[in-house]
Amino acid sequence: MMKRLFAYNPNLSQSWGLLGLWFVISQLIVSGIILVFFGPNIKSWSGFSAYVLSFIIMGLIVIQLGKAQSPISALTIHGTKATFPLYILLLFLIPLLSVAIEPLYAWIPMPQGIQEFFATRFTNDLATFFLVIIAAPLAEEWLCRGVILKGLLANRMTPYRAIIWSSLIFAVMHLNPWQAIPAFCLGFAMGWVYWRTRSLLPCIFMHAVNNGIAFIMLSIFPDAPFNLSLRDIAGAHYPYIYTGAVALSIAIGYGVWRMVGGKRSDE
Repeated sequence: MMKRLFAYNPNLSQSWGLLGLWFVISQLIVSGIILVFFGPNIKSWSGFSAYVLSFIIMGLIVIQLGKAQSPISALTIHGTKATFPLYILLLFLIPLLSVAIEPLYAWIPMPQGIQEFFATRFTNDLATFFLVIIAAPLAEEWLCRGVILKGLLANRMTPYRAIIWSSLIFAVMHLNPWQAIPAFCLGFAMGWVYWRTRSLLPCIFMHAVNNGIAFIMLSIFPDAPFNLSLRDIAGAHYPYIYTGAVALSIAIGYGVWRMVGGKRSDE
């Protein structure tokens, strides 16, 4: 069953088709079902249920698509280059990257309606924890790296083109610039790590750490607006914190590159 989830190798147009299918399933079909049973105010557990149900349906469809296609390449869930020291470096790299890329999207004003929408969907409770730290990393990495990026690489797209396209699909999946811009940057980093290791576990780990930071911030500042930035928190210390984060992210990123950045046969 596990192998069947990764059997489909979509090309670029099919990858965009998967994204469109995800929108139809999650935003129309499942959301309609949840609306009938839970009403217009989708709270934590109902939102979690809708998310999980959407990906179960996606998984069943991808399995059927994979049956109709001859396997091109296999996915390694845990590759030989995904060692314990790599996870330690990634644990520090992700929060530093989050700080480094914040200026790319923090300047975009977030309408009050969007803030209220996020406030109703993401709260400091167990359902949000399971959604953002467990369900989302597992489901989205399966689709965006384990199926889409793997498929683009298997269909002989050049690695960096494949990583960029899969990152763009991952960004569009979030439907708003405040999540899409950091999602693209993080998606590129996770895509590169997947390409170098052929392992999905480091990508899931990176995704969980990134979402975990957001959940911790939500726990520390439960009443803060969703557009709260590090600049707002750090005040006059922000330039020093930002400069240090950029420098450290470069240094640790170089360490990750040295660890898994050797030449591959598909370069």
